[in-house]
Amino acid sequence: MNESERKTYRATARAHANVAVAKYWGKRDTNLNLPLFDSVAFNIEGLVTETTATWNDDDIHDALIINAWQVPPHAMGRIQRILDDIRTRKGWTKRCVLQSHNNFPLATGLASSASGCAAAAMAAAAAAELQLDQNTLSSIARLGSGSAARSIPAGWTRWHAGSLSDGSDAFATSIAPPNHWPLHVFVIQVSDAPKNVSSTECMLRCQKSPYWEAFLQQAKKAADIAQNAILQRDFPALTAAIHQNTMCLHALTMTCTPPVCYFAPKTIEILQRILRLCQAVPVCCTLDAGANVVILCEDTACPFIKNDIIALGLPFIQSRIGSGASVT
Repeated sequence: MNESERKTYRATARAHANVAVAKYWGKRDTNLNLPLFDSVAFNIEGLVTETTATWNDDDIHDALIINAWQVPPHAMGRIQRILDDIRTRKGWTKRCVLQSHNNFPLATGLASSASGCAAAAMAAAAAAELQLDQNTLSSIARLGSGSAARSIPAGWTRWHAGSLSDGSDAFATSIAPPNHWPLHVFVIQVSDAPKNVSSTECMLRCQKSPYWEAFLQQAKKAADIAQNAILQRDFPALTAAIHQNTMCLHALTMTCTPPVCYFAPKTIEILQRILRLCQAVPVCCTLDAGANVVILCEDTACPFIKNDIIALGLPFIQSRIGSGASVT
């Protein structure tokens, strides 16, 4: 083996967690993580995963190390799909070691899998010296976690469900840059404990809910409604869209078989306070499959958030709409 073949290929990338305002919930293809309908989300500048990818000939297996903890080989499934795709594109037999760090808790409904898989895809592709466009990177990130597709582009994003069986048209694009609408983002950490039921498992259970078909009808319209509100910077319309979509999702999880309730007592208290506040000031909230709450608001609502929500004494991050994934 000559010197060029033994070269070590390394790159580091950063990606942000994203939170959907029109949720992704349900798959038309489980293996490729192809969604049943479009979703709309925003990246959160303050929630970051940074990952270094190293390709070499010395390792026998791929490896993933998160916050200094090595993921067991049997739990590498999500990331393995990403690395296998990049290895095939490159025509390599090299193995990859991913060293990843999150500045926020894992598996708590704050989209750590989204930022993690997006950072892994971008770092591994860059380390392999592949020149891939953003749509392709989004599709590769999606193989690890569906919502990771939305962490590749910047700002406000739309994940297109696509229609092709190979998933090549199921990627996310930016619908507005981070500075399009200078909203404040508050991430309230109700719990740092991993959720008891994964999103993937809960999605499968929800198809047995008596309200599944009604949810599908609402969810298929939600992306257009949310996108229009964002583009017009219409906060009342965005509030109505976010709250309806969020409550529909959690009503679905609580009526699946067996039922799943992601709310903690403090989650409900925050929801009640925000639903009261939004009648008077520009504020709204959402949460994915977890207990933690994400709040969006305009400048005038910040004092009310600090008085009503931050006063609860829970850990929180105040941030803005975030940028896209990037090689550092």
